Amino acid sequence: MMPIQSLIREASRGANWVAVATALVVASAAHPVLAVEITDVLDALDDDNNDPFDAAVRVRYTSDTRESAIARQARCLKNDVLGSVCPNGSGYVLARELEYQRIRNALHFDFRFGVYKDLEIYAVLPLVISDDWKHEFSPGVSRANSTILPPKDNTTSTPSDRSALFRVPYQSTSRAGLGDLKLGLRWSPFNYYRDASEPTWVFGFEYTAPTGTPMKADNDGVGYGLHEFRLFSTISRRALRIFEPFWGFHATPRVGSSSGLFTKRGKTQRYIEPGFNAGTQFGLTVVPWENPKQEERFEIEAGVNFEYFYRGREYTEIWEALASPNNPCKPSEGCNNVLYSQSALDPVTGKPVRSDGITEVEPYARFGGWGALHYQPVQYFQISARFNYFRETPHFITYGDIGVDLDGRDKVSAFNSTGENEFSPVYLPAVDTVGQRLRVLDVTNLGLQFAISGKF
Repeated sequence: MMPIQSLIREASRGANWVAVATALVVASAAHPVLAVEITDVLDALDDDNNDPFDAAVRVRYTSDTRESAIARQARCLKNDVLGSVCPNGSGYVLARELEYQRIRNALHFDFRFGVYKDLEIYAVLPLVISDDWKHEFSPGVSRANSTILPPKDNTTSTPSDRSALFRVPYQSTSRAGLGDLKLGLRWSPFNYYRDASEPTWVFGFEYTAPTGTPMKADNDGVGYGLHEFRLFSTISRRALRIFEPFWGFHATPRVGSSSGLFTKRGKTQRYIEPGFNAGTQFGLTVVPWENPKQEERFEIEAGVNFEYFYRGREYTEIWEALASPNNPCKPSEGCNNVLYSQSALDPVTGKPVRSDGITEVEPYARFGGWGALHYQPVQYFQISARFNYFRETPHFITYGDIGVDLDGRDKVSAFNSTGENEFSPVYLPAVDTVGQRLRVLDVTNLGLQFAISGKF
């Protein structure tokens, strides 16, 4: 058989570029290479490669920062004080009121085990070191002109915060502890490193269990109180020895647990859990150096990602401030902004139910990208670094559905023709009513990750 170098030389002399391309592909397949990080699946019972068992332990440090602005709808009346910004007549405008920042630092302990050829199981245990957020007034906004924390009502003998929504500035509870455990499975039915005529194709399933204490306004938990089921797949193929493009997709339905805040309170509540989300990603891994015999390599990975989140209920920028026991809006002093005032009364107290802070969120998209470096200087050790940057489309974070027309009379009533209350049990008039809703703008998510891995 003609050597690869000779084949390329002869093909190029005759300007047979199809043959040249074929030769390059053959050349890349003729040299042993290692699986790149994004589609690497551990093995076991692999007699063909004298590999009875694989395992890996990785420790990752992550620091995630979320920043956004919070605006509130305001009624703009033609020829009124705001008339200058109502060129087409009366309508609604967005008044930027708050600046928000959340920083979450965590250690993740990843345990991976090969159970058969190109089949692995894994577990991820997160330890949240700190999770803190805050908001404060935007430039030019103060208590004198805010709709979230307006001046106290001085018309009574005792000034009160009857118009307040929550405290500003607000500093969250300092949260830390064990988070929600992830359990997963990854399988690669096609593997370029076994058969160079095929791509590497990985399928996976990951379950997030609500093992962490769910976050509530009166505790310091870090869990989300959800059962999360993530389905994903990634396909890649080595080209010209050093390039490996990849493409993937994922879908994640989420269901509330009995211990969390995502529970159904009545038949007129349409949305219970966070919305279903799905997304896709694609990118490229470059391997400028590798030594397959010693399992040593250096990788440069980069990609872009797009996700879509359907309508649902979520922890948002305002959830804890809204539900805080220290909220200046106190029903005992005549402030009803934190009460589901049009829903059914609490069966025990006979009074309107207080909000737990979870609100309904408008559909939105998230898009961005990441870059990563992976260096494996010896067979059993690897270090990695990763940077993420994502943006979100502006969306309402108070988007509550008013209820369900049970008797078919084209309106939602607190007392319909059959005596039922048709309002949603989680409808919060102070922020879910059109003209008073809250919307996030300029949402950015930054992430840093550093990891060390031991492979066996």
